[in-house]
Amino acid sequence: MPSVTYHNQPAIAATHGKVPLEGTKRPYTVRALLWPEDVERWIAARLIGVSLHVCCGKSQLGTYRVDMNESADVRADAARLPFRDRAVDTVLIDPPYNGVFQWNHDMLAELARVARQRIIFQHWFTPVDKDGRFKKAHRFQLVDLALWQPQTYFGRAQVITVMDETQAVLWAVPV
Repeated sequence: MPSVTYHNQPAIAATHGKVPLEGTKRPYTVRALLWPEDVERWIAARLIGVSLHVCCGKSQLGTYRVDMNESADVRADAARLPFRDRAVDTVLIDPPYNGVFQWNHDMLAELARVARQRIIFQHWFTPVDKDGRFKKAHRFQLVDLALWQPQTYFGRAQVITVMDETQAVLWAVPV
């Protein structure tokens, strides 16, 4: 059952939840490292505690690595991670541009479910609202952001969003 609805967005309704982009018509496998070395060092410096690298591809970052198509520690779908709630300190992901809206929403919810302290997310958008809170779990707040561009002529900018669990939630007292 879909967890997301798109009211007053006729373009999304017309495509039945698919992004009509040429680049999403065929599956692909990343055959090289995802990031230049300086970007990888920037990300590695922000991993805290036990980390889970989802959609890891060839990258060796993370205590545990998850991917559907690569030789990773765990083969799993990012939208259905086989980990308990708050299982790791940091979740890192550079998800594929698969163009399926529902999968994207489910994947974002899974990141928040398994992360205890930090989410590091790379894509062409930031998954935060206007107040800098993670859209799927407001207990995470934007704390750092980096922008880099691949060395291709018209390379799409990549945004790396770092979100931490807020102290207000960490120290909240039930009433």
